[in-house]
Amino acid sequence: MKRYTLSVLLMSPALTWAQGLLNNGASIVFSGGGQVYIDGSTGHYTSQSGGSITPSATSSITLLGNWINNAANVGFTVDGGGVVLAGASQSIGGSNSTKFNNLTLSGSGTKTLLLNTTVGGQSVYNGVLALGALPLDLNGNRLDVTNSAASAITSSTGYIISETNVAVNPSLVRWYTRTSTGSHVYPFGVSGTQIPFTFNITSAMGASDYVEVSTRATSNASNTPWAGASNVGAVTHMYSPIIGADGSVQVVIDRWWNITSSSAVTANVTFSYRGSENTLTSPYQTGQLGAQHWNGTAWEPPVGSAAAVTSGVGSVTANGLNTFSPWVLSSLLAPLPVELTSFEATCMGNDVFITWSTASEKNNLLFTIERSRDGIHYTGIATVNGSGNSGSTMHYNYTDPGSNTDGVLYYRISQTDNTGISKVLKTISISGCGETRDQVHVYNTADGSLYMQTILNHDDDFTWTVYDMLGRRIISDDVHAVKGASTIKLPVGTLSQGWYMLHLQGSSEQVNQKVYIGQ
Repeated sequence: MKRYTLSVLLMSPALTWAQGLLNNGASIVFSGGGQVYIDGSTGHYTSQSGGSITPSATSSITLLGNWINNAANVGFTVDGGGVVLAGASQSIGGSNSTKFNNLTLSGSGTKTLLLNTTVGGQSVYNGVLALGALPLDLNGNRLDVTNSAASAITSSTGYIISETNVAVNPSLVRWYTRTSTGSHVYPFGVSGTQIPFTFNITSAMGASDYVEVSTRATSNASNTPWAGASNVGAVTHMYSPIIGADGSVQVVIDRWWNITSSSAVTANVTFSYRGSENTLTSPYQTGQLGAQHWNGTAWEPPVGSAAAVTSGVGSVTANGLNTFSPWVLSSLLAPLPVELTSFEATCMGNDVFITWSTASEKNNLLFTIERSRDGIHYTGIATVNGSGNSGSTMHYNYTDPGSNTDGVLYYRISQTDNTGISKVLKTISISGCGETRDQVHVYNTADGSLYMQTILNHDDDFTWTVYDMLGRRIISDDVHAVKGASTIKLPVGTLSQGWYMLHLQGSSEQVNQKVYIGQ
């Protein structure tokens, strides 16, 4: 095949094509600061039959028409120079993807991708995507940014449109952040409004690694379609413990984010949304929002916190994230940092045996148990470490020794999170401790084991029976308790994890209690 070389010298005037430029197999080579200007709304650059461009470090191609690469290559033979889209409502397309070094948007209208496109270069990786004040519509395609620097994408009021409202959003930005750290801003936006996503890397990845991000608003308040995800199982529910039902309408912002990374990375992440996407119901509409992650089987506890907005642009920052895939923003009025399901006190001779259980915990550092004799003035008597972040049922206990009193004792439990903020969860009272009577108590430990604790005036035999929540008997056995204090583990390890009813019957004492078995 015959090949042609077009050399444009540094000091020569810019070359202008008014009817478009068709590169039919030629090798266009720039020298120095050469420039090409392709005029007119039909002033397209079209490459075919192996046509290519060899830019210089400072060369440029400015066109008012579309960029069309039908050659079986990536458009450029080496990195260097740049392309300026200076027309109105232009597109980047063709039968093969182009790998631009610098790409600048100017002129007017929306610039649209018709296929996957790369900006930043193919070997040197120092090119820049300059959005200026214009939108770039991904249009169901992927934009690869190969320059790892935080400055690889610049913008004034321009933005990247990622709004393809399907379960797995194909309109995404893959940024090869590699070993870089610091804030990488994905300047997303829609309908004239910027809603940037910030990925502030605190623990870097490897030399060829990337972070992919897409975002989309839903077309209705129920957040459908739910995320099909790209690297974990699809979202199967949006159950909210805040309302005890599907929470996609009442407590979740109408926007999804899908984030994936090619290897492990830790980052502080800022999610932005439009106030119009806050269709939460009162009182959640103006409450606190946190970021929630779908791990493939369940929603993890929210992280981060910021006041919700109903106009303008709102954002939530969550620090130290290292698990990715679908994310949403949801109300933090509840679930509370700790969802307490029980807090009970039982007399055990001169002691008071205290138990409590949680259904979920978020950034929970510790519990504090306090005691009072008047219900007003409390004294701390114990601290118990929390479980940090947990979506499983957790059980705790503490024995307050020598609490014999003829009156009433008050106990309250508070929770302290990882930031040092404390909140009182519940207060209870108990009386009659120290009386000489048989006492029997059943409790769980943190690992889901079941124990029977007794203080008896005589030896006694007990029959214990476990029923499921439909009242069907599952297991039954006998146990012998000796006079005085004793603690006996009930052998329920073969039962499936879940809630059961326990009936415990002795000669003078019986217990009927809902218990949780297994972890």
